[in-house]
Amino acid sequence: MKIIVGLDGGGSHTRAIAVDVTGRVVAYVERGGANPNHNPDARENVQGAIAAVIAEAGCSPQDVVGLTAGFAGYDRPEDAIWAEQYINQNGLVCPRKAVNDAVIAHIGALRNQTGIIVICGTGSVVFGINEAGEHVRNYEYHHYAATAARHLAYNTMFRMIAGDVLKEDQVLIDQILMYWQAGQIMDLAKLAKNGFITDSKVRNHRFGGMAPLITEAALQGIPLACSVCDNAARDISIGIRLIGTSFSAETIPVTLIGSVAQSDYIAARINKELRSETIRRYHVKEPALSPTMGAVLIAMGLADINIDEHLINRLKEYPQA
Repeated sequence: MKIIVGLDGGGSHTRAIAVDVTGRVVAYVERGGANPNHNPDARENVQGAIAAVIAEAGCSPQDVVGLTAGFAGYDRPEDAIWAEQYINQNGLVCPRKAVNDAVIAHIGALRNQTGIIVICGTGSVVFGINEAGEHVRNYEYHHYAATAARHLAYNTMFRMIAGDVLKEDQVLIDQILMYWQAGQIMDLAKLAKNGFITDSKVRNHRFGGMAPLITEAALQGIPLACSVCDNAARDISIGIRLIGTSFSAETIPVTLIGSVAQSDYIAARINKELRSETIRRYHVKEPALSPTMGAVLIAMGLADINIDEHLINRLKEYPQA
């Protein structure tokens, strides 16, 4: 059996899928994070995921006819050196390609069509591919939407400690105090003065885990949560509009990916922000396929496999799609 391997190497998880040439999923594995800037075991995680997914499919490296990996942290041309080393497995002789993880997310979400994606969960980026085939990120405009899960939590925490709260916020305040095992806001102020948690990775993970409290509180109409989430949605919509200036089309498809962008309250607010745009129309739609499946589509192109609707539908049958 000949197989194609697609890999999504994020900061928290590395996900690898193997499919046969008809689009039938034959294996799926997860390992630790793949971003070398955050994960000391990134290379081992990636190579372990590739080896494991091939083995789970009952195949050998020689059976792989195409492989594509998307990596968080692959941001500069020189990053190609480590990225290619990560996917250079013993025995692999197939065409293979490493790209930024936003590329595979875009290919999966919009199925090789032009448009804009928002990835906002552990990290945050707005990324588009326009009619000229240009890859455009909000970073290139020197714009960064500080809207990842940890940012929502930091913003909420700082406003609480600074006293920028109302009596209607008490339910959320109590939940956050419980989350941090604190008795009162002054206890949080003492934690903040000492940097909360020394290890930055552990600290960011802890704050990221607090974000669902905030997005859920916004749905309940708690003012502090609504304000934080409204600001996040506005920053994201500005990033979308910036990238939209590089498109010639009047209507541009947009997909939202990640726990923050896809949370009910923030997704609704992004839609509302974009509807106020007067120059272009933005059509927000559900992602067609996962980033891992986007990597599979690129790898199929490397293997000269014809991608038709029947194949796409087979990929969609798998829950991780």
